[in-house]
Amino acid sequence: MCGLCGLLGEQAHWSDPLGEDALWRRERARRIHAINRAIAPSRLSVTDFQGVAYLLQGATGRQQLASGLDELWRAAEALLGRALDPLSPAILDHLEAAP
Repeated sequence: MCGLCGLLGEQAHWSDPLGEDALWRRERARRIHAINRAIAPSRLSVTDFQGVAYLLQGATGRQQLASGLDELWRAAEALLGRALDPLSPAILDHLEAAP
C-alpha cells in the first residue's frame, strides 16, 4: 500500500483504543513497544506511521505498511519468508529476559 492510501484509507480497527487523543496515543505507543519486544528476535522493528498505520522494517531495510495487528503479523512473515510463531521458545525466552 502506498503512504497516501495508508493515510486516507485507514478504518478504525477493533484493537485500537477509544477515547481522548492523549490516551489513544499513549496506548498506541505501548502497543508498538510490546510488538517490538515480541519481534526483536527476528530482527524486525515497528514504528508508528502518522497514527494510522504501522511501518514494519526488516534487518535488510525492507519496509511494509500494515493497518492493523493481523496485517502486521502477515507482513512480518512475508518479510521473513517464514511463519512467525508468537509462542516460539526464542520469542518467549526473549520476553522473559527483558526487564
